[in-house]
Amino acid sequence: MTTDLRRATAGPSVARRRSPVGAPGGRWPSGRGSGKIRPQAMIRQRQLWGRLFVLPAVVLVALLIVLPSIQGLYYSFTDWNGRSANWVGLDNYINGIFLSPDFGRIAFNSLCVVISVPFGVALSVIVANLLANSTWGRAWFRGIYFLPIALSWVVIGITFAYLLSGRGPINALLSAVGLGLFSQDWLGGETSALVSIILVFNWSYFGINVVLLFTGMTTADQSVTEAARLDGAHGIKMFTNIVIPQVRRYIELALIMTMAAAITQIFALIYTMTSGGPGVATTTLEYALYTRSFSLGHFSQGAAFGILLFLVSLVFAVMRLRAGVKADDD
Repeated sequence: MTTDLRRATAGPSVARRRSPVGAPGGRWPSGRGSGKIRPQAMIRQRQLWGRLFVLPAVVLVALLIVLPSIQGLYYSFTDWNGRSANWVGLDNYINGIFLSPDFGRIAFNSLCVVISVPFGVALSVIVANLLANSTWGRAWFRGIYFLPIALSWVVIGITFAYLLSGRGPINALLSAVGLGLFSQDWLGGETSALVSIILVFNWSYFGINVVLLFTGMTTADQSVTEAARLDGAHGIKMFTNIVIPQVRRYIELALIMTMAAAITQIFALIYTMTSGGPGVATTTLEYALYTRSFSLGHFSQGAAFGILLFLVSLVFAVMRLRAGVKADDD
């Protein structure tokens, strides 16, 4: 009786203080006097701050990447000369690219560079396996193999342009050992220039592929290797049946990464070594974009080459994503 009388005369302040205990579902009321923020409000507040922090990066990406890409797509359907643009439809793609007399050679050059990548990666796998199975000088050799990736494409191109020139050290060495008959200007012939570009490109990516594959081999399950060794697997059998399956994902990554670079990152190497010549003997899709736009002044055709290059790069990006999903499923 006394307790009920106290509750009745306690006033609204006590009722407000005790109301959360009896609130349905144990939730705090939304009144200002509660002093608590509901979880839903906290989540919305965090999402709002997250969007605000990300907004500057989104604006920069939109202004520097998305908007120019849309403009490039539009200009590829026009005869834009830098000031005005008139709609021409697919003319830049049909007549400017696919029916141009040089496109066959340009596509062939790009294809040759891409096809050469598996051979370079195969050599990287062999060298990485030798490093993983040796103990003497492992760190020293890793540093030597990784050195090319620390150099810029411009430095590599200028260096090899000097080495492969008609009066360069390579021809001098051939003459010194009695093989002067084979001396030539390695960057002056159509075939030798393309082969030189391919070899230098694969050499420049050789180091990073060796380190990548070496990492895969050293982090693989060693119990499988030991069990195979106890069962009598050695040499080629160990390499093909045990090592290769364990680093398959790393090999796929090296292949896709290097092939994508062969399409999108070889410009500086060609520019410093051959300038796309002789003729168009070493011109690839990436370098053709530059020559059509800035050497010949056909900006719309250069934009069309850019869209074509984007589509080819997109193929390798999709391959990389599918390889990653497949690796996660395995």
